[in-house]
Amino acid sequence: MNEAVQPSARYSTAAHWWVATELIRRNQHLALIETYPMEGFYDCLTLLGDSTAGPVHIDFNRRGRIHVHPDHIGLISTADIVGHEDAHWAVKEIERAAGLAPGDKPPVSTGRLVTLRLMARVVNHLVNDRSDWALRVMSLERDGYAVPLIHPSAGDHSPLPGVFPSARLHHAFFVASGLPDEFEAGRFWALQRDGIVVAVFDTRGFVHTKHAQTALRPLYARVDRNLTQTMTISLADVLP
Repeated sequence: MNEAVQPSARYSTAAHWWVATELIRRNQHLALIETYPMEGFYDCLTLLGDSTAGPVHIDFNRRGRIHVHPDHIGLISTADIVGHEDAHWAVKEIERAAGLAPGDKPPVSTGRLVTLRLMARVVNHLVNDRSDWALRVMSLERDGYAVPLIHPSAGDHSPLPGVFPSARLHHAFFVASGLPDEFEAGRFWALQRDGIVVAVFDTRGFVHTKHAQTALRPLYARVDRNLTQTMTISLADVLP
């Protein structure tokens, strides 16, 4: 592919989500968060962890290339990913650069892994939809591009009315999720349609929509480990 012709942001985001979650599928100790280096100049999906070569820090810059710190800055572009015939080429190149060595045993489909893979499937499914979709990490307060789980000024109104229509339902979600005590970076992600949060993913294995809370691992098992069916059922009231 001509390096001068870069895929649009929606294709870059979809490609990065798939590669990042495939890396996690093969190396399940990796953590996925969002970071905003240089005071927000960069906007990244970020993988953190350890390897035989030392600490792992991989940035998927939504507006640019994939960086494996500290020695492989600008390792792969979105054009490289979508232009290659082998879908796993980028995954293996990043593993090589980061010193990651996935095991020989098939990966275990934990609730966390099913949730992360489902999020990547959703982003790729919606890549050409007419609405503006985004999947963003959630935080307890405003932080970069993160979506706040709470708004101090919300009062008697739900801060996430597209998922929890009332303050009571939002509070019930907060309590059931063990918040704020059990909050950890990268645990919650918000699916937004045209700027409105319509689903909340909890990487402990749940997705919340206005009409349902779905435990994803049991559903995934019930549909014979079919990720597309898991997506269709759990997000039936959200997907176009």
